[in-house]
Amino acid sequence: MKTSAKLEVQLIVAACKKVGITKVVLSPGSRNAPFSIAFDEDPDFEVFVITDERSAAFYAMGMAQKLNQPVAIACTSGSAPLNYFPAIAEAFYQQIPLVVITADRPQEWINQGDGQTIQQKEVFGQHVLAFAQLNPIFSDDQRWMFERQLAETLQRANGTVKGPVHLNVPLSEPLYETVEVAEGLNNWMQLASNEVVLSQQDEVFLKELLATRKKRLLIIGQQQKDEKLQLLIDELLKDGSVAVLVEHTSNIQSEYAVHCIDRALNCMKQTDVHTYQPDVIITIGGAVISKRIKRFLRNAQAPVIRFGAAFPTMDTYQHLAFTSETSALNGMQFILRFLQENPAQSRFAFHWKTLDYQSEIAAENTLQSVPFSDLKVMEEVLQVIPDNAHIHLANSSIVRYALLFNPVKGTHYWCNRGTSGIDGSTSTAAGIALMNTDECHVLISGDLSFFYDSNALWNPHLPSNLRIIIINNGGGDIFNIIPGPKTTSQHERIFLAQHGNSAEHLCKMVDMSYTKVTNMEQLAACWLDFFEFSSSDKPKVIEVMTAGIENSAWLDYFFDQSKELINN
Repeated sequence: MKTSAKLEVQLIVAACKKVGITKVVLSPGSRNAPFSIAFDEDPDFEVFVITDERSAAFYAMGMAQKLNQPVAIACTSGSAPLNYFPAIAEAFYQQIPLVVITADRPQEWINQGDGQTIQQKEVFGQHVLAFAQLNPIFSDDQRWMFERQLAETLQRANGTVKGPVHLNVPLSEPLYETVEVAEGLNNWMQLASNEVVLSQQDEVFLKELLATRKKRLLIIGQQQKDEKLQLLIDELLKDGSVAVLVEHTSNIQSEYAVHCIDRALNCMKQTDVHTYQPDVIITIGGAVISKRIKRFLRNAQAPVIRFGAAFPTMDTYQHLAFTSETSALNGMQFILRFLQENPAQSRFAFHWKTLDYQSEIAAENTLQSVPFSDLKVMEEVLQVIPDNAHIHLANSSIVRYALLFNPVKGTHYWCNRGTSGIDGSTSTAAGIALMNTDECHVLISGDLSFFYDSNALWNPHLPSNLRIIIINNGGGDIFNIIPGPKTTSQHERIFLAQHGNSAEHLCKMVDMSYTKVTNMEQLAACWLDFFEFSSSDKPKVIEVMTAGIENSAWLDYFFDQSKELINN
């Protein structure tokens, strides 16, 4: 088998194999040519070539999410690694395992006016779990240290807390030489996996904390589907003292949980706030989207219990009283045992679910009078997406609109809520779909997010099972929704970034099926073959043009009218 003549590259490829990496996303370049040759020649790796490094990193992040195992990315030196940074930050906050390999110029040429040469050492700072500067090997001792650094760094990517790790590798010319036999690893240091469990002292503390508090609220942030956790939550929901609030990105679904948090909070009467305020909060998972619930729970001033290895001291609700790096599953098992042993006479969950039902009915009645707009389009789209499909939500207004409607039954929701940026939504969705080609993946995107990540579309790996729905309102309508921007003279030109662009010619350029929609009748007629796909297809795009419509005004109407129906 042919491979790079660089010993350092041979060892890195062998180590990637050792930790179970099978997918590698490469971006073309000369300094990383040894990695391109070595990975591509090795039959144990499947190589994907994506020119734009920012898109490539988001593709890889999506692939790693779906596979739940590390994916490697490798690029050339200079500004190329910097283009990885948005995806690395997202992976860090979502705990997605990425192995980032950046080829570098020899260290003696840094800051000497050599081309494509920047300060790459530790360039990603605190947004990676581990970093290794893997310098050239000239002695046995250097090889020993090289391999030890490799073992430690690579295993951190898929440890108890997952995330990105960074290998920076200075390579000197020549870069394209090959040999027939690769060197193997001489040393490998296996890192033990550590599982945190609640101690007896922890359990005593938690029991005392929970015993006198009968209004318990569990809020679940972003996470992937977990069938074992779903079963535990189903059992937990049988206890009337526990209100369970989830967002679609939690991937927990139950008719007894409150899914549309903002919709429910909107209909809460000020005189009844105390009824819904918890006296203890339990939280698992990652980011929560709703600003309203964050404000509501901060104001409740209830002690917070947090379970999870990632960001254990994250104090979203400002009253963290207990935190453990034990898994969410272990934490919920303890909570369930406590509730079964200490049943409480409480109707707290009933009050929350009643509010949820009332807000759902009010929303349905209100939506009947809402015309063609972003809100109405989202209602239609979520009604026609097949059950058990995968729904990818771009950020800003799109994800907020989606959370106003009940989740599609059985679906898996994906969204880049680690850093909540609009960059990379299409690339991430495509990467996930690429690893799951027999199921339908639907990306719902705003116009700015779609155009921002259009480089996701021009590569040979675009999956046939990806369907893209663009809601094009002619700018960043989120700045019509949040308070503040409208009061400035820069509102339309800078904040909204108004434009008159369409995705039509972009889709033609990359030979994708494209349909333009300007009203509800046209939209309803689109679905007949939109969700069908075969292996020879390219993704299909529907662009819904809502520019010029008072979209934010209709959203305000939805909230105001729904609240009025409840309060009257």
